[in-house]
Amino acid sequence: MRILIVSDIHGNLDNMKKVIQNDPSFDCLLLVGDLLAGPNIDGYDPERLADFLNIYRDKVICVKGNCDYEYDTKLLNFSVDKLYITLPMDNKIFLITHGHYYYKKNLPEVPYDVLISGHTHVPVLERDKGKVFVNPGSITLPRRGSTKCYIIYEDRVFSLKELDSNKVIERIYI
Repeated sequence: MRILIVSDIHGNLDNMKKVIQNDPSFDCLLLVGDLLAGPNIDGYDPERLADFLNIYRDKVICVKGNCDYEYDTKLLNFSVDKLYITLPMDNKIFLITHGHYYYKKNLPEVPYDVLISGHTHVPVLERDKGKVFVNPGSITLPRRGSTKCYIIYEDRVFSLKELDSNKVIERIYI
């Protein structure tokens, strides 16, 4: 299964379209929160972004971010109301959360092998005490010197990709 993992879109239609142009073949679009609300910068078009994301609604798995407001999420034809979900994948359990409520030091009491979160706008691929921690960063508002990024998961490998260059900049295997 090929999964696109995107977080902190913040209403940027142009950047979300670029993710799909870079990687048009995928089985699942995992959205890790903060979809529509954002600053009015180039590419900001939350209504058209909602229409674009709705095209993929049958492939979307999504968790709620701190900037996912009820008004905005009514534009979407998929659920944006869970603070976390678990997803069994490749004999592992993925715990997916945005990161504003649950995060590495404050997690729900559920078993997991891989934590996927967003919120910080800083990409992370790391292993710690037998767990894997993954953050795709942000495709719109990268922080701490990072670039616009997202992740592809396939064949037990998380590949961090730079949006503008379409290059893999880091990998971690599970």
